[in-house]
Amino acid sequence: MRSIFYICSMALVSLVASAQDDGDYKDMLANAETVLYTQPDESIKIANHVLQNSNNADQLIQANLLNTNAYYIKGEFENAVNAGVEAKVLAESTENIPMQLKATLASIPLLNHLGLNAVAERYYINTNAPVPIQKAVESSNFSIGGKVLLNGYKEMEQDNWQQALEYFGKANSIFEKIPDKALVNETTAIMATLYAKVYSIDTAQNHLEALLENTAGEHPNNYLKMVVLNQMGALFFLKQDYSKSIESYLTALQIAELFQNKNYQSHISENLSSVYLALKDSPQFYSYKKTAQQLDDEAETAEDQAINAIYNYVNNNHTAKRDTLKKTYTRNLWIFSAVLLVIFLTWLLLRFRYRNRARQYNRFLTYIENRQRPIENLPIKEISKGLNIPQETENAIVSKLEQFEKSKQFTKQDMSLALLAANFETNTKYLSEIINTHKGKNFNSYINELRINYIIDKLKSNRTYLQYKISYLAEESGFSSHSSFATVFKAVTGIPPTVFIDLLKSTKKTSKHIYEKVE
Repeated sequence: MRSIFYICSMALVSLVASAQDDGDYKDMLANAETVLYTQPDESIKIANHVLQNSNNADQLIQANLLNTNAYYIKGEFENAVNAGVEAKVLAESTENIPMQLKATLASIPLLNHLGLNAVAERYYINTNAPVPIQKAVESSNFSIGGKVLLNGYKEMEQDNWQQALEYFGKANSIFEKIPDKALVNETTAIMATLYAKVYSIDTAQNHLEALLENTAGEHPNNYLKMVVLNQMGALFFLKQDYSKSIESYLTALQIAELFQNKNYQSHISENLSSVYLALKDSPQFYSYKKTAQQLDDEAETAEDQAINAIYNYVNNNHTAKRDTLKKTYTRNLWIFSAVLLVIFLTWLLLRFRYRNRARQYNRFLTYIENRQRPIENLPIKEISKGLNIPQETENAIVSKLEQFEKSKQFTKQDMSLALLAANFETNTKYLSEIINTHKGKNFNSYINELRINYIIDKLKSNRTYLQYKISYLAEESGFSSHSSFATVFKAVTGIPPTVFIDLLKSTKKTSKHIYEKVE
C-alpha cells in the first residue's frame, strides 16, 4: 500500500511540476513575442530555451515560429527556413491543422524574398489540400488569408501594384481577425513598400507617416519602422529634399545595424549612395557604395544557402514520403513526381530569368557605353547622280539637320518628311537623300532614334521620369501609341522600355559601373 501511495504521490508531484513548467514557458513565449520587433536576439534566446526544455508540442511549434520571424527580421534566411520547416514538421506530426497552416504562411514571405514564388504556392497547396477547413474558423481564416497573400505576391511579381496592394490589404484584415501579429506585421510592411508605386508622393507620404506613428508605443515595432523609414527616404529623394532623405535612411540604417540585417543594410546603404551622388558628394557616395557592395555579397551568399536549405528540405521530405507511401498508394508517386517537376521547372525558370536578365543588362550597358562615346562621322555616301544636289544646298540642309537635332521639334507627333522639308525650304527628295547619305538611315529611323535618345536622356537626368507610365513617355517623345514606342525602343536599345527603366533604377552592386558611365 505504501509503495502504491508513493508512486501516486510522485506522479501527482510530476504532473503539478509539468503544469507549472508549461505555464512558465507560455509566459516566456508571450514575452518573446513582445520583444520580437525590438530585440529579435532576445526573442531567439527565449525561444531556444523553450525548445531545449519544453515537452509541449504546441509550445515547441510556437517557439520555432518565433525563431522563423526573428531570423527573418535579422536577415538570417537559412536559420529562418530551418525553423519554419521544423515548425511545419511538428505541426504535421501532431495533426495540428491551424499550426500547419500558420507555419506554411510564415514561410511564404521568406520564400517570396528568395524568389521562390512557385515553391511557396506548392508549399501552401500541399498543406491546404487535405485540410477540412470548415471544421475550424481559425483554420478557415489561415487558409483564405494564405490564398489572398499568394495572389498579392503574384500581382507584385507582374508589377500590378494596385491589385497587389488590394490583396495585401485584404490579407491584413483576415490576419487581424485571427489574430496573428506576425502575419499582420508582414503584410503591413509589404503594403508600406507599395504606397509610392500606387499613390502620388504626398498621399504615399501620408500613409507612411501614419504607419510610423503606429510603430511607437509601449511595445514599439522597430522592424516596421525600419521598412517605413526606408520608403520615406525614397519619397524625400524624389521630392529632392535630400536632407530629410538622408535623415530617414540613416535612422533606418541604425535599426538594420541593430538587427544585424545585412540585406537591409546593403539596400539602405545603396540608397544613401544615390542621395550623395545627387548631392555630388563623392567621398560619401563611394563610401556607402563600397559598403553596400560588401554587404550585398554577404546577403547573396546567405540567400543562396537558404535556397539550398529549401530544396534540401523539399527533396528529403518528399523522398521520405515516397518511401513510406510506396507500399500503400502507387498514385502518390505521381504526386511526388509532379512536385519534383514543379521544383525543376522553377529552377529552369529562375535560370532562364537570370540569363535573360544578364543578356538584357549587357545590352543596357552596351547602349550606355555607345551613348558616352564621341559621335563618329559616318562615311558620306555619294549623292545619287540623278538628283544633282548643289553643294551649297547640301551643306545648308546638313546644317539645318544639326539644329533640328538640338531642338525638340522631332517630338511632335505630326512630324513628317514633307513637313520637315517645308521647314527647311527644300523638297522631300533632297532631304531624304541627304539624311540617307549623312545619317546612314531613312527618315523614319532617323526621327525614331532621335526620339528614343531624347526620352532616355530624360530618364537619366530626371528621376521623376522613372515613375511615369510608358504611355506618357511615348507621348512625351512624339510617338502616337504605347506599342509603337515599345517596338522602336527595343529596336534602338536592344531591350524593352520597362526593362531599361528597371535596370536604370536598379540598386544592385553593378549599378556602380552604370553610375560611372552616366557621370
